[in-house]
Amino acid sequence: MPENSAKSRFAVSVFANILRGGLSFITVLILARALGPGRYGDFAFLIGSFVAIKSLLGMGTPNAFYTFMSQKPRGGMFLAVYVAWQLVQFLLPLLFIGVIFPDDLVGRIWVGQGRGLVLVSFAAVFMQQQAWYVMVQIGESTRMTHQVQRMNISIALAHLIIICGIWIADLLSLQLLFIIIAVEYVVAIGVAFKVLDVFELPKEPFDNKKVFREYIVYCTPLLIYSLLSFAYEFADRWLLQNFGGSEEQGLYEIGYRFAAVSLLASTSLLNIFWKEFTEARDKGDLKRMQILYTKASRFIFTFGAIVSGFLIPWSEEIVLVFLGPSYTAGTPVLIIMLVYSMYAAAGQINGTLLYAASRTKEQFFFGSIFMTLSIPFSYFLQAPQEAIVPGLELGAIGMALKRTVLVMLQVNILIWWINRSYGWKFDWAYQVVGLSGFLFLGWAAQKAAVLLTPLVFSGLIVVVGVTAVLYIIMVGVMIWAVPWIAGLQREEFLLHLKNPFKIFRH
Repeated sequence: MPENSAKSRFAVSVFANILRGGLSFITVLILARALGPGRYGDFAFLIGSFVAIKSLLGMGTPNAFYTFMSQKPRGGMFLAVYVAWQLVQFLLPLLFIGVIFPDDLVGRIWVGQGRGLVLVSFAAVFMQQQAWYVMVQIGESTRMTHQVQRMNISIALAHLIIICGIWIADLLSLQLLFIIIAVEYVVAIGVAFKVLDVFELPKEPFDNKKVFREYIVYCTPLLIYSLLSFAYEFADRWLLQNFGGSEEQGLYEIGYRFAAVSLLASTSLLNIFWKEFTEARDKGDLKRMQILYTKASRFIFTFGAIVSGFLIPWSEEIVLVFLGPSYTAGTPVLIIMLVYSMYAAAGQINGTLLYAASRTKEQFFFGSIFMTLSIPFSYFLQAPQEAIVPGLELGAIGMALKRTVLVMLQVNILIWWINRSYGWKFDWAYQVVGLSGFLFLGWAAQKAAVLLTPLVFSGLIVVVGVTAVLYIIMVGVMIWAVPWIAGLQREEFLLHLKNPFKIFRH
């Protein structure tokens, strides 16, 4: 099968993301145990705050850039202008945080963190989340998924080795950790320029006024949306840090990190779906657009439900074994976030479709409503009971509940709207069947393993292994019985069941 075909790229992306996710997950466990809930919470808060600021500074331009790159080949000047814009986004926060803001303002915004730590955390997040993402977009827009994923795995492996080294040497600190992240991605970007042949981009005529107008048309509806995205993300992190403290932040972050396992399929699929949907839309191929959206949205929801269905019954054991007793209060958070992850993945597909179709007004409208609702809900769930406007003081559990309920509502409203606007049939039955079915199968497999295993063996690893075998069989039977929940035909399911690697050749 051609290396640049959608199926081959998706298959490689899934396997690469599983491997990369595994490496990153091990790194997270090491950091969480070594730093403890408090310091790990500070680490998560600093990263989360600058991810929020990234939304504000970007103003929708990253989505516009990838959409334009996916439409047709672009020249070196097109990229150079965008890189210059990225440089502006890097220098402005450095100027404000490093020079203009007084110490007390920095301390209030970042809840007691020092200026030096704030600056180095910004540099790390920018290199990881923005500068490197430009390289990923360039590679994916030219269907170089294989090369992009090889570099992603290399970065994750190198980071794990370095973290293990400084942990063993007892040198681990937040400042050193952020410095390492920044340097890793600077090196990776240098390598990516060579691997992705960035310097070989065609020297096509560049009409700066026309390109500027394209960005304006695409991004104007996203300006207020970017501001709301910033307020939404930053408020969640700040309210939890301010009212709940570093430990609650750490408990929430751990729940999110575990839940991110369910997002592996959507992470693998997003850029590929974006590229293919954009091309289908430009050709007016409505049937292919529907097939792409239906298969992608159902597959990633089902994948997330399968993963979460297996993990939820083992939540308490997962926390104790991997993180230790200091994190046991985070067990309910983990359970809630595993449910959240299924809908978050579906939400990513919805958002990607709107961006790929240049339907930024709808993205702004629906996103604005839910982000505006989110902030007062966050305050009510986080604020102490004795505050002027009292809250429920639920900490990490409240944050997890709020995110899960709102994302479930938002996802289904957007699914209905997308199907209605294209004249497709709205169907939400796969969510009910998938969510309830796989949660029940996970519970049933665990109970059966606990009952059967002590007759012959003992030990947690053996019980989990037996649970996994039973669960995989049950899942296979369920998908065979109702393959439409995963966006498959029964023939497709049988084909990939008989030969999982055939996807690379057809």
